[in-house]
Formats: sequence, C-alpha cells, structure tokens
Amino acid sequence: MKLSALFAEAIRIGMEADPRGKKHLEKFLKKAKDAQKKAEGDDKKYFDDERTWNPYGDSRIINGTGNEDVQVLMVGIDIETPELLLADRLREKGEKIDAMFIHHPEGRPLGDLDQVMSLQVDVLADVGVPVNQSEAFLRPRLDQIRRSIHADNLFRTERAAELLGFPAFCCHTPTDNLAWGFMEKNIANKEYDSLGEILTALHKIPEYEDHAKRGNPAIIVNGSKDGRPGKIAATEFTGGTNGPEEFLKAQADAGVGTILSMHAAEKVLEAAHKHHVNIIQCSHMASDSLGVNLMLDALSKKEKKLRTIEVSGFMRVKR
Repeated sequence: MKLSALFAEAIRIGMEADPRGKKHLEKFLKKAKDAQKKAEGDDKKYFDDERTWNPYGDSRIINGTGNEDVQVLMVGIDIETPELLLADRLREKGEKIDAMFIHHPEGRPLGDLDQVMSLQVDVLADVGVPVNQSEAFLRPRLDQIRRSIHADNLFRTERAAELLGFPAFCCHTPTDNLAWGFMEKNIANKEYDSLGEILTALHKIPEYEDHAKRGNPAIIVNGSKDGRPGKIAATEFTGGTNGPEEFLKAQADAGVGTILSMHAAEKVLEAAHKHHVNIIQCSHMASDSLGVNLMLDALSKKEKKLRTIEVSGFMRVKR
C-alpha cells in the first residue's frame, strides 16, 4: 500500500470515529475548500491545501512523497531523533522499515495542534455542557497553546527523517478519537458501584493490564476507591491536549461525576477537588497505545501484510 493511501485511510477511519459526526466534518471541509478558492496574495501562498480533505491539523505526512510502498511500520508514541537513529541502526542490521508511524505530533502537526482543540467543545456537548460556554472557556487556552508551541524548535524530527531517509507521518487525533469511542462504549456507559470497580475494569483491557504489571496502573487522582462514580465521561481522551480548568466546573454543573483522563493538569485537579468531581488518570501511554492499536487493526484490513516494529511506549495488541 502506498504511504499516501495508508495515511488517507487513517484520516478516514479517524473521521468515522469523530465525536462531531459526519455532517460537521463535511461542513468543516467545505469551508476549507471555499477559503482555498477565495484566497489571494499571501493567504493563497501560505494556504494549507491539506485542510480541504484532512480536518486534523495535528496529523499529516511529515516526510516522504507519499508514493513509497509501506508494509513495515516502526510505530511509537513519541518518535524523535533518538528513535530515528535506532531505526537507522536496525536498518544497518538488516531490519526492513518502510515508514514511521508517529502518534504525538512533530513538525507542522505540532505547530497546528490548536486547530483540533475545538473538538473538545463537541465532546463536552455530549455530556450536557452548552457549546457557548465551552467555546468561551476554550478561547484563552487556544491562545496559550499557540503562543507556547510557536516558540518550539518544531522541525528537528522532520529533518532527521529527511537526512536518514525515513518516510514518516503523524497520526494523533484520529487515533485518540478511536480511544475515546472505545472508552465511552466499554467503560463510561457501564454501571459501577465504586471507582475501584472502574480501575478493575480498566485493568482488564490488555494495554492497561500490561502497564499495571509494569508499575504504571490507572490511578484515582481525585476521589476515593470506594466512592460512587455517578455519571462517567471520557472527556479527556481526544481534542489535542488538556482543556482549561473551567471545563471542570462546567462538567460538574452538567452532572458529570467521574472523568476518565489520560493526564490531568494540576489546575484541573484543584478544580476537581473544589467541585467534587472524581478523576481517574488512565495510564497515558497505555491509552495512546489503545488508540493506535485500534487504528492499526483497521489499517490491517486494507493492507493485509502490514507489520509493525514497536518502540517508544507503544505495545501492539491485535483485536
């Protein structure tokens, strides 16, 4: 399968799992196409044509023509220069590696991370938070993320991939969408008598079980093991990065009792304590592995010979 076709399929799969739904994404892409047609001068010169078919700014091919044949992927949660050097060493020893599947964004996908954060508004709407409130809360956080990332040295990994000759793509929100859907279906929509029972259920999932055995289990960061969960929501599983702490009160007001999170910022924990919302911090790397595994399972239906080399926090589980 060609790299461009593999990546396009990953985007399609991510869109199918998107909390916003097909109609919303169709409108998003139509607006991008209309903007492309109307663009003039510098706006036309710097317009990102990829936005006309790929709604995820944090996911794109960062090195390669797209015409490369891909059967063997090195897959990692974070792939930077050290992992690329590892890949080069493995290649010297005879290992075939066709391309890099990078979960956390690098290069332009990192620079465009703020573009996917509006997805959080729709995730919160699903649990009853009015969109006007969450949009207002999110704006300052978006500005903060833009300023912070703008100062980063964005293109190190991209350049290392170029020099070493490894095609590479970032696939962030599409896989997080899959993890979000899995958690909503298999954990959030079930009934539990205590937070401890949720931990038990999480640790029956292979990715979380493996991390628990290694000393990195899911943990309760606000609440108690024998506390009752109330309404459960996986609102911290997709949408680029953590939202603002104001989201916590809004969810409490909407009746959410327990939040499933990949990682909880300190200000969010302070708000959770104040508003008596339980938070279970699911192991971050296990959560990302879950989403990437679901993506690879789907991609394997298209590319039957797809094989992976797991690095940088990723563990392969086939379903």
